[in-house]
Amino acid sequence: MPALLSTQVKNWPRFLAVQHSRYASMAVNVSRDQTAPVKPFKDIPGPGGLYRWPVIGTMLHFKPFTEYNAETIRGLFDSLHKRYGTILKVRLGEMTVMTSDPKDFETVFRNEGRWPVRPPVDIDVVYIKRNNLKENLASVQGEAWQKLRTPMNKRLMKADSAHHYIEAQNVVADEFVHILSTKELDAEEMADYFFRYASESIGVVTFNTRLGFFNKSDGGESDEFLHASKEQFRIINDTFSGKSVLYKLFRDKTYRRYEKAMNVIIKHADKHTSKAKESIQSKLADGSLHPDDPNLLFSLMAEKSLTTEDISFLATSLYSGGTDSTARNLQSFFHILAMNPDKQELLRAEALDIVGKDRPLTAKNLTAMPYLKACVKECFRINYPTASGTFRYLPTDVVLSGYTVPAGVPIVLQNPIACMEHFENPGQFLPERWLRTPDRRKQENIVNMVLLPFSYGPRNCPGQRFALQEIYLAAVKVLQKLKIDLLPESRDVQFGHRTFIHPMNSIKFKFTKL
Repeated sequence: MPALLSTQVKNWPRFLAVQHSRYASMAVNVSRDQTAPVKPFKDIPGPGGLYRWPVIGTMLHFKPFTEYNAETIRGLFDSLHKRYGTILKVRLGEMTVMTSDPKDFETVFRNEGRWPVRPPVDIDVVYIKRNNLKENLASVQGEAWQKLRTPMNKRLMKADSAHHYIEAQNVVADEFVHILSTKELDAEEMADYFFRYASESIGVVTFNTRLGFFNKSDGGESDEFLHASKEQFRIINDTFSGKSVLYKLFRDKTYRRYEKAMNVIIKHADKHTSKAKESIQSKLADGSLHPDDPNLLFSLMAEKSLTTEDISFLATSLYSGGTDSTARNLQSFFHILAMNPDKQELLRAEALDIVGKDRPLTAKNLTAMPYLKACVKECFRINYPTASGTFRYLPTDVVLSGYTVPAGVPIVLQNPIACMEHFENPGQFLPERWLRTPDRRKQENIVNMVLLPFSYGPRNCPGQRFALQEIYLAAVKVLQKLKIDLLPESRDVQFGHRTFIHPMNSIKFKFTKL
């Protein structure tokens, strides 16, 4: 089962206690009518009896006792909410509260504190400890997290942060389209190229260079780097699904595979970071480096609080986070466009009208393409990128859906369920619902906090603007040249989650030149 629902870190109670003391003078925060009576935590509905036992209670929710496994855990969440309602508590490692009420989402984010706490990936924590490495952005908590995140925010969270890289990423997208239009690819090869596109695109940002992932005949360092990146996510998914738990106790096969993959990733990341640093220092020496050039590494190097190791780990974290997730979401987006050819044609018309048949996509173009952004949002709503929404440990007691939830209890926000419950015709792909009328009103009254594919607040996804830009680029470039279709056997493909959204069967796309 997913680690995000089973991780227990020994120092969290102490950290949360410190956080809680900062909130002690505050009243309990509520998401409901404050005049309504508040019910105690013990009354929150959910599976009882053996289902509340440690270990056993968790196991009973999955195969062979039910039809669900890690890949289909979204179905488990759906079934639990249908049975118990908007809010419930369930034994998933720890006794966990899950809510699908957007008002509760707001309450959680209002009370997550200055340093939001979310669980890291267990096997990554073990790897860092065994190799005496500094904690990275995904695993660190508290003030140490803020120290790492703040320098990244300066460069990554501005509204135009991704636009600085759009020229270089246009070239990557053009190569991707050329491959799709000229090569005979089976489903697995095509999925591989989606991963290569995402990895090459984010590499332009994190390492300020092309990594050469489209050159499959290379067979050298670039392939080693790419395959290690894929292996990292395969192993994380294995640990999520419970295929290995012994890695915490000794260096079993799963751990050794992960360590090998991470060592390769860090080796290449260090190499590319060093090369970029040498290039920056050379340009500084001859006066050819412009401070406004798109150069993430340069901006991080200017931060006196960051060590060389910090910078390399930040680049590695951003790179890793932008590979598999972007590739899977792009596959999902192309699949939904193929299933809705009328919407695909409307999007193509917008792309050709704004960008033309051959011109590059620019930042100015993007601001004039509301239908493109609406299509991506609607895809996220139907095919939510993750099996659940944000996971938080709060430093203060809150009231969710009329029940007290004590500080430190894990809370999972069920945005995927809310995205089905708070929209008209939820099963239909209707990008128009996100568009605004001439007087700036949305065509559908959309509830706040429902769609949060990149989370929200201080600990949201730092690479979200780049992930979206890469999806926009690929979509526009493909639609300029190709029609997206599916072979019959892929029309009814179902999506599960292996860390991120994932087709249960390989998608057989058909790209036809216009």
